[in-house]
Amino acid sequence: MKSNKQRRAEIKARRLERAANLKAKLRTQDARQLSAGGLVPGMAMADKSRLAHYNTSFGEVPDFYLDQAYTCRDCGAQEVWTAKQQKWWHEVAQGSVYSQAVRCRACRQARRALRDDALRNEGANLLGDEVARLRALATQRPTNDALVQVEAALQSKWRSLRVVAIEVMGQWGGPAQIERLQAFAADRTGSYGSWEYEASRAAAKVLARKAEADPAC
Repeated sequence: MKSNKQRRAEIKARRLERAANLKAKLRTQDARQLSAGGLVPGMAMADKSRLAHYNTSFGEVPDFYLDQAYTCRDCGAQEVWTAKQQKWWHEVAQGSVYSQAVRCRACRQARRALRDDALRNEGANLLGDEVARLRALATQRPTNDALVQVEAALQSKWRSLRVVAIEVMGQWGGPAQIERLQAFAADRTGSYGSWEYEASRAAAKVLARKAEADPAC
C-alpha cells in the first residue's frame, strides 16, 4: 500500500507532466483549438463576468486557465499552479489576473507561520510595555491623566491588562477607587470565564488585601 507521501508525489509528477504537455501543444495551437472538442485535463474555463473589472488597455482577460509549472522562489521545488487553483484565486479570492504563483504550499505556510509568530511577539511586547506603564502609575498620586489611562486599560482587549488596572486602583485606594472596586466585586452577573466574573474576583482580592493591610479602611 502506498503512503500519502508517495501518492502526493505521484499526483505532483502527473501534474508536472500534464503542464509540460500543455505548454508544448500551445507552441503550435492556441487554447481555443485545444478545447475544440471540450475542455482537456489541465484546463478550466474562465467566468469572464467575474473578471470584467480587469479589462484594460493592456489586454483582455483569459478565456481559459491552464496548468502552469513553476519553480518555488524559496526552496526551488518544481510545482504546478493548477487551472482550478488559478480559477479560485482570480475569481473567488479576487487575486490579480496578472499575478503568478511563486511559492509552493509548504513555503507559503512557513512564511505565514513566521508572520503570525512576529505578530504574536509584537502583541506580547506591547502588552508587557502597557503593564509596566500601568504599574508605574500605581507608585504616584492619581493625576487626571493617570485616571484616564487606567480607564482606558479597563476597556482594553487584554483581560490581563484590565486586571492590572484594577490592582492599580486598589493601590491608589482613594474613595472613588474603593467605590469602583466594590462595584466590581459585587457584580455577580457574569458566568465562569466571563470578564465580569474575572473582574469580580480580582476586585475582591484587591479589597481583601487592602483590608488586611489597613483594617480601618
